[in-house]
This record gives sequence, structure tokens and C-alpha cells, in this order.
Amino acid sequence: MFGTFFSGHKTQPNRILEAAYHWLGRASNKQIETFTRLSNQTVTNLVRYFRELVADSLNEIDLVIGGPGIVVEIDETKLGKVKNHRGHRVEGVWVLVGVERTPERKIFLRILQDRSAHTLEEMILRHVTLGTTIVTDCWRGYSSLVALGYEHSTVNHSVTFKDPNTGACTNTAEGTNCALKAFVPPRNRTVDCENQLWEFIWRRKNANRLWEAFIESLREVTYE
Repeated sequence: MFGTFFSGHKTQPNRILEAAYHWLGRASNKQIETFTRLSNQTVTNLVRYFRELVADSLNEIDLVIGGPGIVVEIDETKLGKVKNHRGHRVEGVWVLVGVERTPERKIFLRILQDRSAHTLEEMILRHVTLGTTIVTDCWRGYSSLVALGYEHSTVNHSVTFKDPNTGACTNTAEGTNCALKAFVPPRNRTVDCENQLWEFIWRRKNANRLWEAFIESLREVTYE
């Protein structure tokens, strides 16, 4: 099994697959320990490896969404850590969320170093096909989208959730924000959470075939 996911693991492949089955079902590490009788450290390591595996199975085309005739909602969300002391700055990480308003709800997620127009434009050009209709809030960082080659509608969230004239809203993106915050535990909301974002994208892409997609990842991703 040289060059495969199982290379270098002391745990038997059948037990690794059992742990993967429970992980795909969103079992906690503690539950996986109970179900498989593997040690805490082994489960912790396997979950990290599972997350890296599915992240590696994604390619550039999986992270490009939209197209002519498709609406993409874009929003930034703060994955903040819970603070118990008033007046303290909330720690965490900003994530740019883009989601298609389609049945598949294809998404991209990227950690933001800052929320400047340059950074937002760079991320959008990389992940949203030109000609897409993009809906955002009125943050000035999005003001050049039309010049870049997109259709652009806005909604002023300080006034309403849905623009009364155009019908523009970002409800789909905001729903994804809520799901993402439920997915990433507060302790992991740092710049190092990128693989958890890839896992979220991978699970969204393969929502109806997680086990089959996981086996495909095992087959397709190779290791030196």
C-alpha cells in the first residue's frame, strides 16, 4: 500500500475506514473513540488526515462558481471566538463566502487577510466566472465589480434584508454563513482553519454521496 493514504499508519485499514465512516456522519472525536475503541491521539490524527485527504481531492475547478445567467451571492463572515470579557476585541478570522443561487449551491470559501477592495476583487476574479450576476451588501470593497466584468446588484442591510426595487438579497450566503459557523468549532476559528473550509466545500459538493466520494479520494490522491 506504498503511496496510499494507509502508508505509514499502524492502525489496520479496516479500522481506519470504520473511523472514516463515523467521521463522514459528523460523529465527534469522542464518539469515534467509543465506536472504534481507538485511542484519543489516534482518532485526533486520523480526523486531521481525513480532512487533509478531502482537501487534496479538490481541484481548481471545484472552487470556481457562477457563469452567465447564474446569480452568486457574496458576503464576508467573521468566524469569531467566544470571549467572556466585555470590551475585548473578538478574535477569529474573516472568511469570504460565495454561493450560487442554484440547486447545487456551489460555493467557494477563502480566508481574508484584510477586507480591502484589492483583496476582495482578487478573490472574486479567481473564484467567480466573468459575466456572473453578483449580489452583495453595500460594502465599498465591491464597488468595482461591474468594471471587472460582472453584473452587480446590492442590498443595503442597514435598511432592509431585501431590496424593494430589485429584489436583491443575500439570504443564501447568510444561510451558508450560519452553517459554516456551526461547522467550525470556536477553538478552531483561526487562520489555520483552511482545511476545515475545504472540508465544508467538499461535503457540500458531495452531499448525497459522501462515502463514494471518500473512497474516490482514497483512490485518486497519492502520497510520496
